[in-house]
Amino acid sequence: MVISIGSQKGGVGKTTTSLALAAGLAQKGKKVLLIDVDYQANSSKVLLPEYQKLDIQDTVYATVLERKPLPVHKTGIENLEIVPSHILLSNADLTFITALDNRAQRLKTQLEKVRDRWDYVLIDCPPSIGWLTLNAFTASDKIIIVVSPGILSLIPLSR
Repeated sequence: MVISIGSQKGGVGKTTTSLALAAGLAQKGKKVLLIDVDYQANSSKVLLPEYQKLDIQDTVYATVLERKPLPVHKTGIENLEIVPSHILLSNADLTFITALDNRAQRLKTQLEKVRDRWDYVLIDCPPSIGWLTLNAFTASDKIIIVVSPGILSLIPLSR
C-alpha cells in the first residue's frame, strides 16, 4: 500500500507522522519504504547519518526530474529503507511547468516497477500543493492529511 502524508500548511507534523508511522510499521516487521519528496529533506537527514555526502543522483530528484529509477537506501532501522530528498527539489515546479510528458505520473511510473518489494510505501510531502505533492498523491492508494488542532490549520481543508 502506498500512503502519502501531506498538508499544504507547514509545521503541522507531516514529517513527524511519516517517520513515526514508518518506524512503527518497520518495528512490527513490515517492510517499509519512505520516499521523501519534501525539499527540506528532514526525513532524509534523520534516517541517513551520511545524508550530506549524497550526490543529487542518489535522491528522488533523479526520479521526478530526470525520470531515473528510485535510488533506495538502507537506514539504521531494520525493515526501513528510504529514497532521500534534495534541496534542489525546491525548484521542481519551474521545471515541471515546461514538461511535455505526464508530469504528475513520474513518481508513480518508477514506483510501480518496484513497489512489491515493500508492504508499505510512505511518501513525506512538502508543505504545498505543487507538482511534487501531485506526484505523491498520484502514486498513492491512500492519503493522510495532517492537521494540528487550531483554526489556521483547518482553513486550507475548507477550500
